Amino acid sequence: MPVLHIEETNARSVLVPQNPPGEPVSEYTLNPYSGCGLGCAYCYVMKFPFAREHPQAWGEWVRPKMNAPFLLGKARTKIYGRKIFMGSATDPYQYIERKYRLSRRCLKVLVDCNLKGLTVHTRSHLILDDLDLLTQFGSRLRVGFSVPTNDDRVRKRTEPKAPKIGVRLNAMKRLRQAGIYVTASLAPVLYCQPREFAEQIADAADGVYFGAMDYTDRTGIAAMPNARRYFNGPAYRELVAELKAALIEVGMLKSEA
Repeated sequence: MPVLHIEETNARSVLVPQNPPGEPVSEYTLNPYSGCGLGCAYCYVMKFPFAREHPQAWGEWVRPKMNAPFLLGKARTKIYGRKIFMGSATDPYQYIERKYRLSRRCLKVLVDCNLKGLTVHTRSHLILDDLDLLTQFGSRLRVGFSVPTNDDRVRKRTEPKAPKIGVRLNAMKRLRQAGIYVTASLAPVLYCQPREFAEQIADAADGVYFGAMDYTDRTGIAAMPNARRYFNGPAYRELVAELKAALIEVGMLKSEA
């Protein structure tokens, strides 16, 4: 497996304003790292210019933003009472978080900002390291947990450096037991056992975000001809429909009828 290139850097900013129509999920995104050591093959971030222009392949480099907590502290008045999404372009709990603790240090700043809402998106059980801080946000916190499949054979092919599926499901249950609202992100849906998967999600999450794979260009999937054909074929569409029906059956999605 390739060596992970770690490039410590000082960022000019760690907050990106968001201006979506309607009631926004977030008003600012926050990414304590640039790049990601997990390197999931389907990650949409690798199509962004900063990722395409890096000399190393996606998943082989990460830049810890060493001054992220400091910059966040300077922006306290700007984000006071706002909504923040942490982890829109990186996993805040990739394994080097155990060394740098940038996500934890950012949470310590955010605790004092009286946020209206905080969403943390990850696929890693390391988020449990910060359970003491996360619970301080109460009902204002949502944790989005990426679980695109329940088949570890698929995980080994598409996200081999990410935690096993069972580890993720157990972490989600731990978060719920602590009173934290957990959303399972099934986006993009990968090959799975639909009925079993729906039941597992119902047991581990409060809500679900569901989406099919509709982008393969400029991702690692583009280098997997068989996978690319599968995502563009009828068998995949049937799988997505079956999973959607199963999620409706267990009460995780509402019927469109």
